[in-house]
Amino acid sequence: MKSKRYLVGSSMLSVATLLSVQPALAQTTAPADSGLNEIVVTAQKREENINKVPMSITAATGEQLRSVGVVQVRDLVKITPGLTYADSGVGTPVYTVRGIGFSDIALAGRPTVTVYADQAPLPFSSEARGAALDLERVEILKGPQGTLFGTNSTGGAINFVAAKPTNDLQAGADFSYGRFNSHQIGGFVSGPISSTLSARLAVQHDGMDAWQKSYTTDRKLGVQDFWNGRLTLDWAPSDRLKTSFTLNRWIDHSDTQAQQFIAYRPTTPAPVPELTGYPVAPHNARAADFDTDKSYRRDNDFIQANFRVDYDVADALTLTSLTSYSRYRENQLADLDGTTVNNSYFQTIGRLRSISQELRLSGSIADRGHFTIGANYADDDTSEVNPTFSPVSSVSNLFSGLFGTPLPVTFTTDTNQDSVTKAVFANFDYDLTDAINVYAGGRYTDFRTKFTGCAGDSGDGVAATIFSVLNGSPVLPGQCFTVTEAGTAGVVRSTLKQDNFSWRAGVQWTLAPRVLVYANVSKGYKAGSFPIVPANSYLSFNPVTQESVLAYEAGFKAGLFNRALQLNGALFHYDYKNKQVLGSVVLPGVGNVLRLLNIPKSRVNGAELEITAAPVTGLKVSAAGTYISSKVTSSFVNVDPFGTPGDFKGQAFPNTPKWQFTGDSEYKWPVSERLNAFLGGNVSYQSETYSQFGELALFKTKAYARLDLRAGIEAEDGKWRASIWGRNVTNTYYYSAATYVQDAVVRYMGQPVTYGVTLAFRYR
Repeated sequence: MKSKRYLVGSSMLSVATLLSVQPALAQTTAPADSGLNEIVVTAQKREENINKVPMSITAATGEQLRSVGVVQVRDLVKITPGLTYADSGVGTPVYTVRGIGFSDIALAGRPTVTVYADQAPLPFSSEARGAALDLERVEILKGPQGTLFGTNSTGGAINFVAAKPTNDLQAGADFSYGRFNSHQIGGFVSGPISSTLSARLAVQHDGMDAWQKSYTTDRKLGVQDFWNGRLTLDWAPSDRLKTSFTLNRWIDHSDTQAQQFIAYRPTTPAPVPELTGYPVAPHNARAADFDTDKSYRRDNDFIQANFRVDYDVADALTLTSLTSYSRYRENQLADLDGTTVNNSYFQTIGRLRSISQELRLSGSIADRGHFTIGANYADDDTSEVNPTFSPVSSVSNLFSGLFGTPLPVTFTTDTNQDSVTKAVFANFDYDLTDAINVYAGGRYTDFRTKFTGCAGDSGDGVAATIFSVLNGSPVLPGQCFTVTEAGTAGVVRSTLKQDNFSWRAGVQWTLAPRVLVYANVSKGYKAGSFPIVPANSYLSFNPVTQESVLAYEAGFKAGLFNRALQLNGALFHYDYKNKQVLGSVVLPGVGNVLRLLNIPKSRVNGAELEITAAPVTGLKVSAAGTYISSKVTSSFVNVDPFGTPGDFKGQAFPNTPKWQFTGDSEYKWPVSERLNAFLGGNVSYQSETYSQFGELALFKTKAYARLDLRAGIEAEDGKWRASIWGRNVTNTYYYSAATYVQDAVVRYMGQPVTYGVTLAFRYR
């Protein structure tokens, strides 16, 4: 392994050395205004040029995100190879970076890729729905980020940086209209209130008619109704003191998405006649079936308040306090089987409440380096109730046969987790010479969770009847049927205590003013957690231990030809221990049950390359690609989605395609003294992968590519812009995941071709 890492580092160094001599040969040939804009990021919690930060980062400005149609976190796959999005099966999003991801059906499941809003955490993936409003930029940090961003960022971190209040009056309005009567109406106003106080208010509404159509009835689904807003107040009473207060709020009354039924596979030997001959969905993205007697309208809302204080204790010493409070409430129903049969549907009624406080001191080291030390405290309180219904299913048919009476199975899982995280951290970097910089950091984290929960009868007495017999003791309607450690049905109570030390160290070598190579090694952790599953035994609620990633990375960043070309590359290797997965185990006397499990050992190898160029005035082109090879390297005996046991050693991770590519280009040219025209396009591609361990054909996500196009005109001074656009213009039929629920295998479809117009106005 040492020799391989030496060769990797030597290869990267050789490439970068060759690149470093190019600017001097070609600087005089590049047009003076043809350079690429340099982006300032806060990846290390201070402002730095992105090309001077020794890690793999994808950053895009708010204008770039609007151009390519990024309106949600999952849309970032258009600009970031290595990032994938999948649906957990019940609506909770799953983000994976370089193969590091965590798929869980729980609303309170902790991700491996944590999203931040101006460095304030959004601890749970569902809370990030409105983070892309009115942005200055987004930063996608790849690899473990535990030293500065804490636990649960083993895959990476995504930091949305909101546009800030301005010192002069500015305002803007945006309006889009497209297929399915989709519309996006938004705007902002920003400016000073007094000599020391400024404010910015942004609001937006996204709406759309139903885009999904039942292929067996005349029903439609897919209405979008999403409100989003942000208020920011900046107060700077003195040169040394700056404060910022931000209030984020969004409300979602959109429909949950129906899935496509692709196969009937009964869970038990008792067949379901209603599904035996049910037609599978056609290869049409709009086609999907769902129960016609239910409402799938969400009732979800989120609010977050952040308060930041920066005080310059001395000329090169700043004390920062960041306080955050967030609350998310969810109530939504999802049809899981993709048919009009009442086979399986799932409701989530939950509340997430989080409080975090970070205090850090940062400054310079003798004008040759920087340091940051600090402490962090977080308290997350989550509660979740999951009514699950299987009235027409092989399970209900089996129990009906055993008990001699119809038993449409319904039950409820009710859980609560109260987690407290305490951490201290320190990071520094230092210039050994004018060209060589070393850096290191560490964070000690103490994480404790108290859990209470059970699965119980929903009140109709059906589950009570079944589990009174199975448990050998009476269960009353509305009561818990989970068997506790004491051997009686009731509420399970447990505590999980963990601690860890995340760290990072490395070196960077600046070969030329805009050319550097770097090599680093880091270790990060994702906290263990309790599963949210229909547990008939306390053993199903056993927590999973924390996982860790030891990451090696070597890379280069080269700005060439007078900033007309930017070339970035990296090679990486991850040693992955105790990877957390939602699996299944067989419990004596209980049978096959869902449970969170650990894969002892696995690894990820990969490479990425990114090219951005401005070859001539008005033309900008970017292309990026990622190769990822993931593998389970130890024995991991479990069951595939259909319950067949097997050893998954040697298999790749789910939702981890080997190849991903993105590309974007835009050409802008003047058509008059005051008017410019532009033409652009965006393409993204990912190779095939599997949604589940077992590598079964039904769960293969096929390779696909999506193409977006845009064109328009704009004022030379940027005060207005009009464009037409098309997304997925080739109408590619693709899906992000497939899963097995009860008696049905279903797919989660991407949207078909959409097109429309956008008008934007700016006053400044």
